[in-house]
Formats: sequence, structure tokens, C-alpha cells
Amino acid sequence: MKFSSQTRAQSIAQMKAETFDVLIIGGGITGAGLALDAAARGLKTALIEKRDFAAGTSSRSTKLIHGGLRYLEHYDFALVREGLRERAELLKLAPHLDDPLEFVIPIYADKRRNYDHPLLVRAGLFLYDFLAGKYNIGRHRRISQAAALQIAPQLDPRGLKGALVYYDGRTNDSRLVIEIIKTANEHGAAIANYVKFVSFRKDAEGKVCGANVADELTHESFEMNARVVINATGVWMNDVRSLSGALSDDDKQLRPSKGIHLTVSAERLNVTTAWLIPAIGEKRFYFVVPWEGRVNIGTTDTDYNGDKDAPGAVQAEVTNILQAINAYFPSAQLEPSDVISAWAGLRPLISSGNTNQSTTAVSRKEEIFTDRDGLISLAGGKLTTYRLMAERGIDLAVEQLHDRFSVQAKPVSTKQIILSGGGIQRAELEAQAQRVARNENLSLEVAQHLLHSYGANAERILELTHEDEALRQSLLPDLPNLAAEVIYAVREESALTIADVLTRRTRIAMLGAAMNCVEKVAELMARELGWNDEQKAQQIAAFKAEYDREYLTH
Repeated sequence: MKFSSQTRAQSIAQMKAETFDVLIIGGGITGAGLALDAAARGLKTALIEKRDFAAGTSSRSTKLIHGGLRYLEHYDFALVREGLRERAELLKLAPHLDDPLEFVIPIYADKRRNYDHPLLVRAGLFLYDFLAGKYNIGRHRRISQAAALQIAPQLDPRGLKGALVYYDGRTNDSRLVIEIIKTANEHGAAIANYVKFVSFRKDAEGKVCGANVADELTHESFEMNARVVINATGVWMNDVRSLSGALSDDDKQLRPSKGIHLTVSAERLNVTTAWLIPAIGEKRFYFVVPWEGRVNIGTTDTDYNGDKDAPGAVQAEVTNILQAINAYFPSAQLEPSDVISAWAGLRPLISSGNTNQSTTAVSRKEEIFTDRDGLISLAGGKLTTYRLMAERGIDLAVEQLHDRFSVQAKPVSTKQIILSGGGIQRAELEAQAQRVARNENLSLEVAQHLLHSYGANAERILELTHEDEALRQSLLPDLPNLAAEVIYAVREESALTIADVLTRRTRIAMLGAAMNCVEKVAELMARELGWNDEQKAQQIAAFKAEYDREYLTH
């Protein structure tokens, strides 16, 4: 099903003319999940996003689908169990975007180099396996020093006693959001990126009944009518709630927490699986995760009070992370010049107001607020449990719709809805990639990239190459992305800017190579979207400014 600029125009026409059961503000992972859940239940659904889908935290996560091993320390057993079960659900719903992976925790003779006492960590892993139950994807085990060094040759061997191995999932976060958005659209949701919420509309009883919004591309303002409005804006939640003027009486508050990540080349940091590296002198660790042919390192967890639209990485943060990693991988000796990109996301944590409590101790459990004017707001939570969070949010919306408007919803669960691209079982992906490579005369690396990024939708990209042989060309010599992916992003994934393509539909910006293909991408998009030379130049300049702001160290 097409999801293009034409689809967006049709959705905006609907938004102007119709009254929706549910209007969702925010197009990150939470908003996407809400839109799918509402539309699947047969509710007339709309979603608006002021930038692009997943432009905020949902494209800047650690890219893990996990239960949250660290949450066991805070006795969040129910949260961990939920995460582990949802990890398994996503493996069924989008197998191409939930990649089971080994995670390794080194054990050293020097206790200062361990995250905790190895026996306590082992006990935590036994509990992690127990909570996963039948949803487990692999039981933990201990490996020898030699085995640890085999999978991470640069790991410091001095005093290394071995390591513990457990299993979690790895994902491509912004692609997950896009696939959910597309699935919601297939179920009838009217969805538009680059539509900004401006203010609420209220009825005679003072209840929220819609929103005043603005199309950021045409600068046209218009009204939207909706029976229930849901605020899924993440760290902007309280900014939006305050505009309603009818906050509920609660003692919870939003507490943004900043998480910095670095991307380096796999040649400079040679790991074949993920590692948990303790931060010496702190009760925390960094993930070191092979991803898209590079290695991601992160994350920090600190209070943040700056510009929520652009929480970049600063040099001191980069230096601290590199020092921690170099203490465990001394032969790598990473330097700031090795950092391909540095990026930050903001966690929308919900705190009780205890400022003496560190952000790492704040629960990742979601919170749902219903204000006196009926506005429903969601925050907290994490990528892995987006589906459950959405289900709970729409349950509340259904109650309002039933009580105030006698609107009924169908008893449908998103557990049964395969996400866009999810039609190929995980076990079949590799064999399918080999067939694609052979039949399409592509390298195995390119075929694997297509299948793991797009799943069953890779067939649509291959069809584009059949229509135009030039689209078989690689965008860059050292990355597997094809020119056809740009066309696919525009025609079927509502990509409207260069950043939409290079940052969120593909991940080329994060992989540090975007400036080498920005002109080529601009030319391909110009043909599709009808940009003239001036518009193309403006798009290139806008992308470079965004890239400098969001992926370079300041």
C-alpha cells in the first residue's frame, strides 16, 4: 500500500473535513503504536507529527529490544517480565527488526572492573531467564577467558577470568516506527508528518474536542475535530499538557534524561557480539553493540534541561565514554577522531519529584495521565514495550468514547497484527537473502541489508530496480544501500526531506557517510517530488545544518 506525499495530502484533506474518534499528537514509537492499536479496533484515527516520524528519541535509542537486565536491581520484576514477553511478541510481528544477539559481561579478578560481584550478576541472569519463561530466546552461560578474547580480541586480558553471556534483541529503531506507522495507515489511520500541533479546541463543557494545527510544508493552519485526544509527545508531554489548562492533580513530573551514543568503525573496535562494559567508579555500564556494519557505544543517563529539539553530544561526554571503553579495550585506544557520529536522545522519564534520586534509579514504567478536560497523556516506558503501552492508552480512550459518545470498539489485539514487512520468518531471512543475491545478481551483503531492513517489502525495492536499472547502483561504495531505497522511501514511506531518507528511512547519517551521497539523494528526490534547483539546494543546506546539529560533537 502506498504511503507517499499523495497519501499525506489525502490524510490532511480528511483531517480538515472529518471528526475522528481518536487524534494522536506525536509520531514516535508511542504515537505509532497508539495509531495502530486504535485503527485496528475500528476507531476513526488520526496522527500528526510536527517533524518526521521518529525524529526525536525514537531514532536515537540504544536500539535494543530487551527486558532490561539492570531494572532487576530496582526490583522492577513486572517491568522486566513485560519487556521479555514483548521482545518475543515483536520477534513474531516483525522478525526482520528483532535480531536475537549475545550480550557479554566480562569478569575480572580486580573487583573494581566488574559491574557487581560476579555471583550477584549470575543470580540476576538466572532470574532474567526465569522471568522470560517460555518466551526466552536463549539461556545464559559462562565462557572462558579464551572464548571471551576470541569474540573480542581487543579486550584487556590482564586479570580476565572469563565472561557471562545472555541474550537480548537488537533492532533498527526508526525503521520499526516507520513499519508500525505504515501498518496503522493500512488499517485506515489518517497520518501526516510535518503537521504541528498549535493549541487545543474545547467544547461547551470544557472538554478537549480537537486541535488547531499547522502544515509545516505549506504553512496552512486548519482545525481538527476529535472525540478523544492523546498526547504522545514524549519529553514535550508537559509542554502540550500545559496548553490545555486543565492538568490533573498528581505529584508526578516529567524528568528528561539524556542518553549519549557514539558510533565508531568495526575496524577500530573489533567485536562480533554485544558487550556490557562497566563504567569504572560508577554503578552503571555502557553497551557496545555491533550495528549496521559499525559499532554503537552508549549510553549515558543524566538530567537534561536544555533544548529538547536538539540534545547534541558535547566533547566532555564523548571523552568520558571513550575513556571508559579504552579501559577495557586498551589495544583499540579510541580517540575523538574515531567517532563517526555522536548522537543523543531524551528519555521521557516520570519522576515522583525526588531530585536526590539519580535518573538511572527512575523506573522505566510508563505513566498515563487523564486531565480534567479529558486529554490523555503518556510518557515513560521504553521502545520494547511500546505495544503494551499503546494498548493501555487506547483502553482509556475506548472508555471515554463509550461513556461520552456511545462509540464501540472492536475487540482486536495488536498481538495478531503482523507489521509491514514482517511476512518472512526470522529463520528464513538468511536463505531468502541468498536467493535474492543469486537471482538479482546482487552481493550477499546487499541482499542481507535489504531483507533485514525491509523484510518482505524488499520485494518492492527490487521491483524498482527492474523498472530502472540505474536504481541498482549503490549510494556509497562502502555501504549496501541502493539508489532504489530513496525512491521507495519517497513513494511508500512518506519521506519528504533529505533528512527523512538519510537519517530515518536509511541510517546513513548515523553511519557517518551521508555527506558523500547527499547530492545523489537530492537528485533522486528532486525527480520524485518535483524540486527545482533552488529547492534542491535548500534541502541540501537544511540537511547539512541538521546533521551538524544532531550528529557532530559540540
